[in-house]
Amino acid sequence: MKHLKALPLIASIIITTGCSTSGNVDNYSPQTQLFGLWHCSLSLEEEGVKVAMDYEVNYVRNGKSNGFGTLIFKAPDLPEMEYSMAASTNWEYQNGYLIETSTEIKLVNLSHPEFDEVLNLESLFPQNISESSEVLVLNNTLLTLKSESDGTVYSCDKVAHKS
Repeated sequence: MKHLKALPLIASIIITTGCSTSGNVDNYSPQTQLFGLWHCSLSLEEEGVKVAMDYEVNYVRNGKSNGFGTLIFKAPDLPEMEYSMAASTNWEYQNGYLIETSTEIKLVNLSHPEFDEVLNLESLFPQNISESSEVLVLNNTLLTLKSESDGTVYSCDKVAHKS
């Protein structure tokens, strides 16, 4: 099936966005700038397969992150499908790279669960998938990453604290 070629791309997107971070300038350390809640969105198309994601991820000091959002998947010969997604990861910052390892990924087909027998995305993501991304920009409001596995560049905006 032609849409299966996009599965590595989807895996990379989920892992890397599940591992983006925040930006308080505690002690001016890049690692501490990762702490907090980030909003990420990404849209890609390759060989007729479209993937769009809208996601919020929270990076905490203990090297863990949790994220929630939606993923839209459209492939030839399949209807557009909307998934609810949640991911937990372990993360670390090393020499300008954000390294994330998934501990849990949950995808639920909200729009067409009857197609899960044909294309069950969740079954394609085992635990402990690791991804490394070069940190291109990291400041109090913006995080831009470049995936080492596929070269995808995407940005996340820091979510302001609500009073």
